[in-house]
Amino acid sequence: MFNLSLSRSFSGWIRPSRTPNGLSIDDTATGVFAAELLDRITDHLHDDRPTLLRLGITCRQTLIRSRLLLFAKLEFTKGDEKQFDMFLALLEAPWTSFTNAVESLHLQEMFYTSHIFLPKKNLPRILAHLPNLQTIRLSRIIWARIPSHIRDFTSQINITDLVLESVAFPTYQTGKNNIVELFSGLQPSLKSITLYNLQFDDNFIPDLSQHSSIFRRRIHLKLLDTTSLLLLKDVWDPLRAKDLDITVDSFHVRLVHMTRSNVEAYTAFFSRFLRQVGPSLHHVFIKLTEQYLGIRKPTFQILIYH
Repeated sequence: MFNLSLSRSFSGWIRPSRTPNGLSIDDTATGVFAAELLDRITDHLHDDRPTLLRLGITCRQTLIRSRLLLFAKLEFTKGDEKQFDMFLALLEAPWTSFTNAVESLHLQEMFYTSHIFLPKKNLPRILAHLPNLQTIRLSRIIWARIPSHIRDFTSQINITDLVLESVAFPTYQTGKNNIVELFSGLQPSLKSITLYNLQFDDNFIPDLSQHSSIFRRRIHLKLLDTTSLLLLKDVWDPLRAKDLDITVDSFHVRLVHMTRSNVEAYTAFFSRFLRQVGPSLHHVFIKLTEQYLGIRKPTFQILIYH
């Protein structure tokens, strides 16, 4: 996790350097020890962040390996808004180089505090400093609460994998702060999407048919569940979209909350969609959970391999 102590280490360790290579690094270690041995030592310290930070400035060989272990997977969670703002500021700095190691970025339960994010003006530089970022994962976040420049960042970065877990789209406004905005900004580099437990107004499921062209791109879904699919019923219904080009690796069948209107009417839609994507399915996960008088009944889980 990208926590406060690591952020403080950033401010003390990563700064503009007078040397052309960004850091004054001694090559003595690589002359004494085999590169394979240094890699094994560095890997052994994979969960010791303070030591990895110090090891990274001993020689170029350990710098490369320690940066990969430190920054390959970054996670910002509840209360980390200030730290994430600092991270974006570092991405905007012209001398930043450690971010080449970042491969995955996870934002979880963010944007609920009173922290005011400073607008970042140099988005091209921020994007250029994350050349190896492959995955962005958003968990338990309200899309409309994400600052606009951060939404622009998530949509313009050339990633290959986007994961949305329990992301809320509570209101529907044409063109802004909704699922339409998200899909319209997806880059051609994107190869797979996960849509799980997307949240929206129970009593008002938006009609997205007027934006159908935005959702008709070729899409591979690593994971999709019935709740998320319900939000996209008007654009992913094979009855309406004859040219639907969607593949699904894993489909999660969950009980649709009975507060949703016309639940029975959507059963036929689910059936049509599953027939459409059936040839691509590898796993179908069925979870039936019911509550009775405040007591949760046993959960039945069935995993079917295609």
